[in-house]
Amino acid sequence: MRGNSIAIATLLAIAPAPLLAQAPMAPASAEFEARMELAREIAQLAHAEEQLDLAFERLREGAVSNMLAQLMQVSPARDIGAEVESRYPGGQAGFEREFSRRYAERFRTHYPEILEEIAQYWAQNMSLEELQTTATFFRTDLGSAWVRLLPGTYENMTALGRQHSLQAGIAVAGEMMSAFDSSLNAEAGEETEGAE
Repeated sequence: MRGNSIAIATLLAIAPAPLLAQAPMAPASAEFEARMELAREIAQLAHAEEQLDLAFERLREGAVSNMLAQLMQVSPARDIGAEVESRYPGGQAGFEREFSRRYAERFRTHYPEILEEIAQYWAQNMSLEELQTTATFFRTDLGSAWVRLLPGTYENMTALGRQHSLQAGIAVAGEMMSAFDSSLNAEAGEETEGAE
C-alpha cells in the first residue's frame, strides 16, 4: 500500500489549480457527482494512468528488492536464496525478472481503483469552478503540451536532485572534516604548549 500512496502523491501534482482543504461533500450530492465527473475527465486528459505507470516503474526496482528480501526471511531455517539460485530457471536473476513481471501485472489491475481514488481526492478538495478551470486547461493545446512534458520533467527533476544532492553532500562533508581537523590540530597545539 505504501507504493500506492507514493504513486498517488506523485499524481496529485498534475492539477495546476491549488488544492483547497475543504470538508468532503456527501458522496450522494449532485454537486459532488459533478465534481467526480470532471475529476475523472481530468485524470483522463492528464494521462494519469500513464503517469501512474511511470511512478510505478520508478518504485518497482526497490519494491522488488525489498519484497524478495522479506521472502527470504519467511523461512529462516532454509537458505531460500541458495535454493532459488541453484533450482529456479535462470537462478536468482531469473526469479527476480519473473517476480518483477508478475508483480507489475498484478499491481496494474489496481489502476482503476487508484485513479478513482485520485479523482475522489480532487473532487473532495477542489471546487466545481476549480475543476472546470483545470479541465478546460487540459483540453487546450497548452494543457496537452504540459502533460506531454511531465515524464521528462520528472526524469530531469530526479537526475538534477541526485546531482545536486551529491554535490551538497560532498561540500558539507568537506567543510565538516576541515573544521574537525582544525579542532584536532588546535587541541594538539594546546597539549604541546601545556607539556612545555
